[in-house]
Amino acid sequence: MNAEYSRPADINKFFAQCNLNLHIGFYNDHKHLVSNQISKIDQELQKPGLDAKRKKDIEFTKLFYLTSYRQHMIVNCFLTMYSHFEECLGVTCHLCSKTMPQNKRSGLIRFKEHFEREHSVNVSQGLQWTFLRDCEKARDVLLHAAGNITLARNRQKVEDLPKRNPTLFGIDNSRIFPKEDLLVRFSHAIPEFIDWLTDQIENGNTTTGSNVP
Repeated sequence: MNAEYSRPADINKFFAQCNLNLHIGFYNDHKHLVSNQISKIDQELQKPGLDAKRKKDIEFTKLFYLTSYRQHMIVNCFLTMYSHFEECLGVTCHLCSKTMPQNKRSGLIRFKEHFEREHSVNVSQGLQWTFLRDCEKARDVLLHAAGNITLARNRQKVEDLPKRNPTLFGIDNSRIFPKEDLLVRFSHAIPEFIDWLTDQIENGNTTTGSNVP
């Protein structure tokens, strides 16, 4: 194996990036197929003498492809990428701590407290931590309430996401949704954060406390 990936932590990061790239590639390929389908619909709409019912049906199909279907593609890709992120954190626990978090917290805070207790690493100061926490807020509402922010426990924090990151998140009809740019940034943020975290642990770089959750 290439010396660049000789350490278990580097292999973890390598396969994480591979998985993320596969999901981005799948999304892009699927988007291309949908674009081809829309082109076929446009060609049919230009045909003279098109039956009125048929025209109405394929116009609706085109609208569905351009709106709901495309958005579902982004959401599904984002949620799957997030699951890989949690997998990376779990693998990092196995590699560096030889155990999974034993605290009763949930989400990223569970891992944050684990690495602080086991390795004296202040995860809050990590590269991309604030961004990853934003992703967690969106993920929780998407997974547990189909994006409906009126059902979110931390509604104000979720509503603030598009205000602070308008190119990454949006809200429509009281539902939070990720944008395409979020997928790209997320795919880079995950290995960058895992790389920083393992470096802090292996080199014994401890940090002082922080009130960033």
